[in-house]
Amino acid sequence: MASSVLYGFTGRVLQKLGSLALQEDALVDGGMEAELRKLQYALASIKGVLLDAEEKQGHNRKLRAWLEQLKDVLYDVEDLLDDVQCEALRKKLNGQRRKHGKVRYFFSCSSPFTFNLKMGKKICEIGGRLKQMVGEIEGFGLSKRTCDVGGVGVRVREMKPNLVRGFDPIIGRDADKDKIIELLMQQDPPRDGANLSMIPIVGIGGSGKTALASLVFNDARVREDFDLTIWVSMPDDFDVRLVVERIIQCKLGPNLNNLDYPQLQTLLRGVVSRCKLLLVLDDVRKMSCAGWDHLRSHLAEAANGTKVIVTTRDAKVPVITSSLLAYNLQGLSHEDSISLFKTWAFDQNEREVNPRLLQIGDEIVGRCRGVPLALKMLGGLLYSKDDERFWELVRDSDMCRSIQTEEDLLRILNLCYTYLPSHLKQCFALCSVFRRGHIIVDLDMAYFWAACGLITSSNDNRTPEDVCNKYLKELWSRSFFQEAWQSGPSLSFKMHDLLYDLALSVSTEQIDCSMLSHSSQRIPERTRHVSLLQTASSGQFKENEASPFSSKLKSNRVRLINCESQDAFNTRDVDSMSKCNYLRFMHFSYSSFEELPSSIGKLKHLTALSLGVNGHIKKLPDAICTLHGLLFLSVSGCSGLEELPQDMDRMINLRSLLLTTKQKSLLKSGIHRMKSLRYLLICNCGSLEVLFAGTVCLNNLLSLTIENCPQLVSLPLGELTALESLRIAGCDKFMLTQLEDNGPDLFPKLRFFTVVASPRLVHLPQWLLASADTLEELCIIDCINLTALPEWLQDLKHLIKLHIFGCPRLSSMQGVDLLTTLQELRIACCPELSKKCQVEDGELWPEVSHVPFIKVDWKVIQPNDHEAVCIVCLKASGKRLLSISRSSYIC
Repeated sequence: MASSVLYGFTGRVLQKLGSLALQEDALVDGGMEAELRKLQYALASIKGVLLDAEEKQGHNRKLRAWLEQLKDVLYDVEDLLDDVQCEALRKKLNGQRRKHGKVRYFFSCSSPFTFNLKMGKKICEIGGRLKQMVGEIEGFGLSKRTCDVGGVGVRVREMKPNLVRGFDPIIGRDADKDKIIELLMQQDPPRDGANLSMIPIVGIGGSGKTALASLVFNDARVREDFDLTIWVSMPDDFDVRLVVERIIQCKLGPNLNNLDYPQLQTLLRGVVSRCKLLLVLDDVRKMSCAGWDHLRSHLAEAANGTKVIVTTRDAKVPVITSSLLAYNLQGLSHEDSISLFKTWAFDQNEREVNPRLLQIGDEIVGRCRGVPLALKMLGGLLYSKDDERFWELVRDSDMCRSIQTEEDLLRILNLCYTYLPSHLKQCFALCSVFRRGHIIVDLDMAYFWAACGLITSSNDNRTPEDVCNKYLKELWSRSFFQEAWQSGPSLSFKMHDLLYDLALSVSTEQIDCSMLSHSSQRIPERTRHVSLLQTASSGQFKENEASPFSSKLKSNRVRLINCESQDAFNTRDVDSMSKCNYLRFMHFSYSSFEELPSSIGKLKHLTALSLGVNGHIKKLPDAICTLHGLLFLSVSGCSGLEELPQDMDRMINLRSLLLTTKQKSLLKSGIHRMKSLRYLLICNCGSLEVLFAGTVCLNNLLSLTIENCPQLVSLPLGELTALESLRIAGCDKFMLTQLEDNGPDLFPKLRFFTVVASPRLVHLPQWLLASADTLEELCIIDCINLTALPEWLQDLKHLIKLHIFGCPRLSSMQGVDLLTTLQELRIACCPELSKKCQVEDGELWPEVSHVPFIKVDWKVIQPNDHEAVCIVCLKASGKRLLSISRSSYIC
């Protein structure tokens, strides 16, 4: 039987209760340890009948209430255990002080006596509730059941290049592509004075509308016919301003300097005037006649032949736009469906496939009716187990019906969710707290899931980042994430729109999530995870006013607050959140409050805090340094931040720090003494001249990124012996060759190196040779004066990826033919080099043809959420193919 979220939650709490590490650090006397064991035994008894209880709850109101009560108890036990761990950490840090101030410490509110008394009362109260619940089991007639453990005998697909980063070709849509292109090339006479026409691509969710639009968008015939091509992923509402901004950014660059709407309109007219434009609006969920007319008026000065492609599930869109060119997308042919299904359901390394599995798979494919999302999801599910009985179980499930409507597809998605291991169910469901279309980045998710208690310490000493990476790959292997790409050591993913809807539905019911808008009346009492998203009615509140959110936050149960709504909070709101004693995750992107209150120091359980892109905040309180459990802190994009707190090294567990500041030096901040720091990003620091001075103790730092720090002149990096990833971008005064002063063996473990926008770079620095035995990825971007790659390039014997973009003077690559481990070569905006590396007829083709995956001169069309859609030339098995790549904008 498949496990549930509640079943997994119970197992997680039991694991914490039984943890040897917890026993050692419990800081309670023997009597309390015995009481903790009683909690463990009671929960074990409940877990034994939990699967039976969840199956029978549908027609038993009292049983449903019992399960809700269990969920509350589990949260309380977890909070109790976290209190114990926080006390253990506090005692460790203050051990020396206790020796010298014993009497004062004993009578303080934090004395062991006071703590034990408080914990004893909590343990007894929780124990009484659990004892009563155990006593009610017999009355419900519950029996013990075993769970099909997800981790036993489960296969996880390897992330090979042909399945990620756009190397995988889109199957079965060539004919559809040609028909859409034919419509694009038609010279339609203007109608109603309009110089543009719309082509809606209409189909049910998961039918491949976006993939088809991408094929069309990147076709060479289309690029030659239109002057400007723009791709916009639409939010829930039809946002005309967003479209206007994307068009301007595509032509003039990303920085619009907070222009008001009339200024944007003026810029737009200059961009589109007499320009033949192709605009793709992807995933339009809602459209009104007024919205369409508004957009059409903005494009009135575009040249005749301007076209708008809209991908949508809404069959009303062609009517609203008076389009005569609607394209109703049908399912794939059975042959193409089988091909796609086999890609995801079978191991490509297998020479012979079990014929019985092929037979069962063929029956399942027939029910998918050519819907690519269903084929991938079921393929990913069945890949996890190559057992015939499991395949038959899926085939015979009532949820695996022939797809006639979108509801049938949703049943299949629910079926795949049902068979997720419980820990992955929780991870997937919690993705719903982010906005639709959110880019899922591995490091961000590591601290997010850790804050939510989903990534716990294990006996094999795996880091939170390692565990998260494993979970993400498992979800991708099962197609819960539909896209994946890699930039340096970082993995990023996107979730399909229908899967986001699935995450929303299960998170509300199973993990107590609430998605709020400013018009929401209240936060439900049981809510533990709150997300507040930007809406059209969002308003701005003064510093001394309480926003509507503040009045809704009545309960201290909340563990997570995610806000992606500008001007939703002010300082008073943030101060009021300090009463949420067990708050673990706070994310306020694009907020505008001016001060972070010192009450933030009360949140001793806080694990992740993000204040990114707040241009108004000027200072962080010193109290932030008392957050000893903090793993992640971001003040990246806080352009008004005048200084960082001193002695930030008191945050002894901080693993990831992203910062922007006006300071000239970071020395006083104490960052260079943060021994737990693994990931450091410093960006947009216009005044920063010196990072650190003296002894640098960042012995565990794995990744360092420095971007857009034009005044930076020195980098004392000689002590960063553990560094695996180094990215330097837009540091105009800094010369990479200066690092050679640190010695010949500068970065003995470096695996990823990227240099961006370095006009002073004429040749690659010699110190890279110290990493010859470890370097796996080398990216050179917008280095306009780089003329040649060095002869010693051939010594990088473990190089897997070589990316060269925007180096117009570069015309040769010596020694590439000797890089036998090279798997991926990408070249763009390097006219001479690109010409020489063209497939089969290029001068350098014999030297690079051994590389399995090659992309030459693709077109970056529109940065959107740090994403770009590119046209690529793919060489695989000696064939020349066109493919779509979705990759990080910077890579």
